[in-house]
Amino acid sequence: MLTLKQLESFVQIVELGTFERAAQRLNTTPSTISKRIAELEETTGLTLFDRSRRGAQLTDDGEQLLEHAMATVQQAQRILELKHQPSQLHRIRLGFTDLTALTWLPGFLASFTEQRPDVRLDINIDMSRTLYQLFQDGELDLVVIPGDQQAFAQPGTESRLVGEVEMAFMARKGLVKQPRPVELRALDGYTLIGQGKRSGFAQQVNRWLHQQGVVGSTLTADNLLALVGLVTAGQGISVLPYRCVAGLAGNHALEVIDTQPPLPRIGYYAVFHDGSRLKLMESLAQRLAEAADFTQPFFLIGSASHNQQKTPSP
Repeated sequence: MLTLKQLESFVQIVELGTFERAAQRLNTTPSTISKRIAELEETTGLTLFDRSRRGAQLTDDGEQLLEHAMATVQQAQRILELKHQPSQLHRIRLGFTDLTALTWLPGFLASFTEQRPDVRLDINIDMSRTLYQLFQDGELDLVVIPGDQQAFAQPGTESRLVGEVEMAFMARKGLVKQPRPVELRALDGYTLIGQGKRSGFAQQVNRWLHQQGVVGSTLTADNLLALVGLVTAGQGISVLPYRCVAGLAGNHALEVIDTQPPLPRIGYYAVFHDGSRLKLMESLAQRLAEAADFTQPFFLIGSASHNQQKTPSP
């Protein structure tokens, strides 16, 4: 039977030049080394050393075996060293939409990478339907996207609610004249601006509007910041995550248009594969849920905290 000790003895003889030196290096006797080489030759059917010459001179068969033996011994050494090394670096490919990237994702990444140096996160920011397609194709391990949890109920797929986003119609201040709350049909005279077909967020909104008998978006912009810009410029109204958007556009630029019926909240889910890394994915989904806060742009969080500290007590 081929053993690691046989290969290790063979490599040491070649490196040190004699059986005796190999025995000293391996803390054993020359007779033990000789026995291992004899067993190795018998197992492989190869004559490894030219015994008609002085010293450990390799035969052609010995030269051929040497490369494989050295690679095997080196690989075995790496395996034995694993217990002395830090935990394996886990690479996880994640996908997020721009709303997450604009709000809580930067803060999450900063704290997570500090707390888990053994995990490398590769980030992809895109539209939710594009992200879900990449997930289905095996190019992403976990995506955080809006949707209906039943839509993710597929074999081999798990989903966890990360958070919910409060939605509302928003418009430039003074654009909508009707008294509040506004009947949805009364908004038909305004241009409805929304995200395009690749947006799961828009898909959820348009489905709800259709159920209410309201026509979907007539002007589309996939980028959330561009969408806010069009609404701020008075080009129409839009269904937006109003708590975040208020920070993006400034407190006085836009207003919430209360409607009857009011808009539902939209759930964001962490969707991941049910596979060999399920425990790691579930732990990550839990951490994402703890961090999720869709209410404020990340670049305003520090200034908001600073302003609160400066506000004098009444």
